[in-house]
Amino acid sequence: MRVVVVIELLFVACGWSIAQECFQWGVQPGMHLRYEVEAYDTVTFDGQPTLFRHRNERWLVVCDSSRGDTLHLSQRLELFEAREVTSDGDSSMRTGLPAIGHAVHIVMTRRGQRLSVEPLPTRQLSILPGGAFGPVLLLPLDSFCTKCGRLQWISEQQDTTVEYAFPPPTIERMFIATVDSCTADGTPLRITYAETSRGVHILRTERFALQTVALILANGVVMLDPADHVPRSIAYSQHIRFSAKHDDDHSPRYGQQRTALHIRLVQSGNH
Repeated sequence: MRVVVVIELLFVACGWSIAQECFQWGVQPGMHLRYEVEAYDTVTFDGQPTLFRHRNERWLVVCDSSRGDTLHLSQRLELFEAREVTSDGDSSMRTGLPAIGHAVHIVMTRRGQRLSVEPLPTRQLSILPGGAFGPVLLLPLDSFCTKCGRLQWISEQQDTTVEYAFPPPTIERMFIATVDSCTADGTPLRITYAETSRGVHILRTERFALQTVALILANGVVMLDPADHVPRSIAYSQHIRFSAKHDDDHSPRYGQQRTALHIRLVQSGNH
């Protein structure tokens, strides 16, 4: 009992309300969230010229339905543009992708734990130019309770990130995160997190199979909308070391990618 009292006094002294409700993603049925992405990628691969890419994307997330703690979401890429330059001086402009306009479906809890996914219906082998191992928009929250004044939480899960490739990769994720900014009444305003993950992506055709294994280090800052409880903006940086191996190769080829990415909410509401 004494320990509980001391903890409660600590919360009061620090200006935290012990009556706070747990924070969870506030996506509601019919809600449309449109995000714009600006990203810079630097990719090196086994002695090849370094690739520098500046890309712009627009994503739409729609909440199709919800039942209790479970959300049914559709996510689609609406726009893609990228300018690519190599260290040899070659340059190109890329617009349009087979994935544009096709929705993937994600079933998840309001705390960001993915329960099931449905990939792109196109069935075309594809990887978005930013890579198969990008960030999730609604990151996993504390499985117990996310609120101001709590210490860091650790979230471990295996995700199938259908947003970025078909067939989709699987990623064993570990997040360490904390709520480090709140309103006066204890509503979370900012989440910072670090990620250490391992991803595997397999492309298989009638002629060959290509397996890519990625070790991912990343960190992000998520600014939250205090009214809707959704991400308002995300600043994200990522360093990936990867190996790629065909089924008939004796040894894999190695490379790495660095990405600096900014996501901002440009439209929200029910339609």
